[in-house]
Amino acid sequence: MSKLKSEIQIYLWILIASILYGIGTSAFIFPCNITLGGTSGISVILTRFLNQSPGTIISILNVLLIVLAIFLLGKDMAIRSFVGSALTTTAITGLEIIMALDGPVIANPFLSSAIGAAIIALASGIMFYCNASSGGTDIIALIVQKYRKIHIGKALLLTDILIMLFGGFLLGPKILLASFIGLLIKGFGVDFVIAQIVHMREKQSGRD
Repeated sequence: MSKLKSEIQIYLWILIASILYGIGTSAFIFPCNITLGGTSGISVILTRFLNQSPGTIISILNVLLIVLAIFLLGKDMAIRSFVGSALTTTAITGLEIIMALDGPVIANPFLSSAIGAAIIALASGIMFYCNASSGGTDIIALIVQKYRKIHIGKALLLTDILIMLFGGFLLGPKILLASFIGLLIKGFGVDFVIAQIVHMREKQSGRD
């Protein structure tokens, strides 16, 4: 496979993952004020104090973290993370406008958190396999993995847990518990998705 064709496939997967991330966040996480960590969790917290939409806050935070990625992750990974971040932010903001939800798609915050986190784990797993990210604290997780050599899902769990606890403190014990369930699904789900992709690619390589 030519390098150009391979790069095109990678960016197509990043696009698909960005759309999935946007659906999981806009349809299931934001409407129930779930804080799964990351810039989405920070944005849910900051909307309590700022007159800005979660999508706008995510955009600002992602720009700051992309600058950090350029210096610490190298050009190729930083470019892919920039594209993933831009597409994810666009998907989240666009879906907020398109759906214009008056309330949660699923009223039960525990179920909404679980479904949203599972979709986000799938999206993040695809991104990380492509050496990209959706921006936000995913970039911090990539940096931790690069320099500490731990599973990226565990790195995400560590970087997100403080955000979840702070958000839960502000929003109450019910949201805290729902966020904790979602955070576990997201953290362990990312490693599971990556492992499954690697397994499928290895099987495919064995047949070639």
